[in-house]
Amino acid sequence: MNSFNFLINKINQQIAYSLPYKGYVIDLGCGTTPYKSYILKVADKYIGVDWENSLHNQEHVDVFADLCNQLPFEENCADTVVSFQVMEHLTEPDFFLSECYRILKSNGRIFITVPFMWHVHEEPNDYFRYTRYGLEYLLKKNGFVDIEIKENTGFWQMWVLKFNYHTLRFARGPLKYFWLPIWWLGQTISPFLDKYDKHPQETASYTVLARRP
Repeated sequence: MNSFNFLINKINQQIAYSLPYKGYVIDLGCGTTPYKSYILKVADKYIGVDWENSLHNQEHVDVFADLCNQLPFEENCADTVVSFQVMEHLTEPDFFLSECYRILKSNGRIFITVPFMWHVHEEPNDYFRYTRYGLEYLLKKNGFVDIEIKENTGFWQMWVLKFNYHTLRFARGPLKYFWLPIWWLGQTISPFLDKYDKHPQETASYTVLARRP
C-alpha cells in the first residue's frame, strides 16, 4: 500500500473481478493480461488481443491486431468481449464498437472501462475522454441494448488520484517519504467521502455493460 496509486489499482481489480464473464471471452487491448487467471475460473476460453506496437509486455498476447481495423475473428464467435482502459487510445472507437458487435454472439455481452477525468497517458496515442452520454450514444448507434453505465468513483477519489499523480514528480529521493503518508491518507479516506458525498458527474472512470440482441 506504500504507493501513490494503490487506490486505482484496487478499484480496477474490484471491477474486473465483479463482471459476469461466460463462455468464450475475447479481451481487446489485453496488455499484460492481468485478469486472465480470474476470467478462466468462470469462463471456458480466454483470448488476449493487443496491438503489436503496444507499450506493454507482450509475452502473454494470443493474437496481435490493430483494434481500429477489422478484427481477425469470425462473426458471432464470442460470448463475452472485454476492453479495459483501451478505448481512449483508439482513433476509431465507433468502428471498434461495430467490430465488437460483429464478433459477439446473439445475447453476448460487452464490458468496457474507460477513463473520464484522467491525465494524458501513453502519449501520443491518447485521443479521447468519454462522458456517460457519449458512451451510451456510441453503443446504441452500434446496436447494443441493455446498456448500463456506472461511475467508478466520485469527486473525492477522482481528486485524490489526480493530486497523487500530479505530486509524484516532486517525490524524488528522500522527498518520497514526505509524500507517502499524504498519498496513503487521501486514498484511504476518499472512498468514505465518496460514499456520503458522491457527485454523479464527477468520476475518474466509467464501467460499461451492454448486450448484443
